[in-house]
Amino acid sequence: MKFVFVAALVCTLAPSIAAADCGPVPHAANDYNALSRFWGTTVSLCRAPDGTGNAYADRDHGVVWADQAWLDGVASRYGSWAAVGILAHEWGHIVQGNVGSGTAAELQADCLAGVFMRGAGLAPESVREFAAVNWNEGGDPYWTPDGHGTSSQRVTAALRGYSGFQGQPPGALAALCPLSAF
Repeated sequence: MKFVFVAALVCTLAPSIAAADCGPVPHAANDYNALSRFWGTTVSLCRAPDGTGNAYADRDHGVVWADQAWLDGVASRYGSWAAVGILAHEWGHIVQGNVGSGTAAELQADCLAGVFMRGAGLAPESVREFAAVNWNEGGDPYWTPDGHGTSSQRVTAALRGYSGFQGQPPGALAALCPLSAF
């Protein structure tokens, strides 16, 4: 079984976690507040069981699950911006709605993460490093229709969102990060 960074929690985990089991992710409280304000959304951020080693967006229920210990480790190894980028990617899945899954949806979520990172005032290099971390932690070495995209694709998608964001309201971002672009 492959553990994939950021967007696809091991597929057997998601059905086993009920929203009623939602516990806080205390170290991500500031990120949660910033993401909620930026996107104007109400998303539940719930703590996934320790050892899950991932974050996951449950679009059907508007919930982002995250393993606190894993996020802390990512932040320790790469910097706090890496954990912010992970959560921004997952919020991207909630914001994009029910577009299905696959590489295009993953790259669109990377683009939306880039939008948030620009809006949050992070440096462009943070976006490049965020995308590289995504790939290093379990990205795809080559393109597949159901994967997350190659390192180059992820960097390009995140930078597209970052570079193109000029303060547009969230509803206007479909033109910046269209699913068809990926």
